[in-house]
Amino acid sequence: MFRVPVGPTHANGGPSGPPVSVVIPAHNEQAVIGRCLTALRAGVPTDALDIVVVCNGCTDGTAEIARTAGVRVVETPRPGKAGALNLGDAAVASFPRFYVDADVVVRGDVLLETADLLRTDAAMAAAPRLAVDLTGVSWPVRSFYRLWMRQPFVGDSHVGSGVVGLNEAGRGRFEHFPEIIADDLFLYTLFSADERRAARPGLDFTIFPARTVRAHLHRLVRVYAGNRQLGQTEAKPETAANGRSGWARVVKEDPRRVVDIPCYVGMVVLAQLLARRKLRRGDLRTWERDNTSRTTSAGAA
Repeated sequence: MFRVPVGPTHANGGPSGPPVSVVIPAHNEQAVIGRCLTALRAGVPTDALDIVVVCNGCTDGTAEIARTAGVRVVETPRPGKAGALNLGDAAVASFPRFYVDADVVVRGDVLLETADLLRTDAAMAAAPRLAVDLTGVSWPVRSFYRLWMRQPFVGDSHVGSGVVGLNEAGRGRFEHFPEIIADDLFLYTLFSADERRAARPGLDFTIFPARTVRAHLHRLVRVYAGNRQLGQTEAKPETAANGRSGWARVVKEDPRRVVDIPCYVGMVVLAQLLARRKLRRGDLRTWERDNTSRTTSAGAA
């Protein structure tokens, strides 16, 4: 099982005012929801976080596991992440507010310290720093992430990829989550670079990539289809997460990474082609879900 990483304890032991809200949309996440909630409980008093798990279209034990963990659960028979996020918003009242994917790991004390940025700084959106657990991941996917993780989009005030925090002013930028695929990028594009903050080094959250090339491509197709879908709306993406200038800059700074170009570029090009086909077909309700990382062995320490 994944062991919750030892992290810093929040200096105040918890929030001085209302608890920090945490909304977790979950669709059939019984394999990982316990891991997520265990991490959120680490290093904080039980009343420091107001955690709501929104079970949308679940047919497994996600809701039961969440209730056993002592958090609030909202259930809806209708699957869909946007709808779940909106239901979660309606169920919580306090700020700062974090939207956390069920398949990531982030400690509660890390969220509390990140929340301080949203209380005392000019930032409207903030997130811990992104870490990737490559345990059990195939070598082509590892090669992809060696380039992806070093791109400016990931390291420069990155918010998204599984955890996004907003203060009340930031949440006021939009009325509700739209029915689109790219919810993380939707939030990212609402804020300028000066309005986003990444937490200090050492305050991380962990994502678990797809473990096979096929599963990784499925996930990339969803990402690129969502980016293109969002680009057709009024909210235009501020930057391209995987443009040529990004990986070329990485290779220029570290020529050793030239060996990763074939895997990275090949997967990006193929996924973009498949994403265009997905959009042409109007297939926006199909969610290319990765189950290879949603196992008890994924991220094993």
